[in-house]
Amino acid sequence: CWLRMGLHRDLRPDQILNHLPAEHRLIDKGNLTELLQRHDATLPDAEGVLRLSTFYKESYRLYDTEERRRFVATIPKHDDPENLWIFKPTDLSKGRGIRILWKLRDMRKRLRDVDRYDLTPEDLRYIAQRYIKNPLLLEGRKSEIRIYFLVACIDPLMVLMFREGTTRLNTLPFELNDFDNPLIHVTNVYQQKQHPDYDPEVVLKWTWDELEHYVSDTLHLTGPDFLEARLKPRLKSYIRYVIDAARKELTHLPPQHHAFGLYGADLILDDTLNPWLTEIQEGPGLNFDEYVKRRVIPPMLEETIRIAFEIRSRKATGRSLRELDAIEGFEWVVNEASE
Repeated sequence: CWLRMGLHRDLRPDQILNHLPAEHRLIDKGNLTELLQRHDATLPDAEGVLRLSTFYKESYRLYDTEERRRFVATIPKHDDPENLWIFKPTDLSKGRGIRILWKLRDMRKRLRDVDRYDLTPEDLRYIAQRYIKNPLLLEGRKSEIRIYFLVACIDPLMVLMFREGTTRLNTLPFELNDFDNPLIHVTNVYQQKQHPDYDPEVVLKWTWDELEHYVSDTLHLTGPDFLEARLKPRLKSYIRYVIDAARKELTHLPPQHHAFGLYGADLILDDTLNPWLTEIQEGPGLNFDEYVKRRVIPPMLEETIRIAFEIRSRKATGRSLRELDAIEGFEWVVNEASE
């Protein structure tokens, strides 16, 4: 809140801010969708250019009049379970408020005439996104991966991804037609544990090594070098795309101040191992009360702080930012100081 009020402008030059002032543009799902779509429209239609449609499902901001009209136009005259959508509140986390729907006849009427049905701006603060109907199943359960990336500096732009993320699994086996059961569809540990039917004996998190071994040795979908050769390069390209899309928003920082931001990005792998971005979070689940997160969170946080202080020190003394001594577990996505 204080960031949005502009109170960061009162910071002293020697202070470091651990949030980017405009980061809500990444965190709010509606804002993120708008930034990504706007950026995609500027890209050339050429071979080798990463396009939004390859990693972000078709999405509509229902609070925007034109976007809402376009979404209504996608709804078939007769409800069809193949026309499956997930509706997400733009500003909530932990899977709260999510609905999965294909029966949209009544919604079509309401969205066509919001005044008649007394829909408030809060009622419309959702995005509608095509549901991923073919998620990668781990032991028969829907899964999701989380990656962590650090915007270490804005000027010059320096962005890194941590070497390891986490894998999250749902409690119950995946059944596409059981739309109302969050233990099947909403891949969020908070939602799983809050459900009255949650079984505490079920393992909800895997390491990335466990993920790689399963897709290689059990599912036989890829070779043993899946993470390094295929997944991580693609994830880095997605982060670069997101940062490019939001760059003008994120650079609103007084030049004498130093700020950094640590974020989590959630992605669903489909059954072809293509990752689909679902959301970005600030303060992304930084507890480490489980073994999987204890492998990741403490070393990542320690290194984040060391990187932030090294950058501040190098800037203050005029030293080069081309290489940083603090980097161990993070890997470069963007380093404009070396370009």
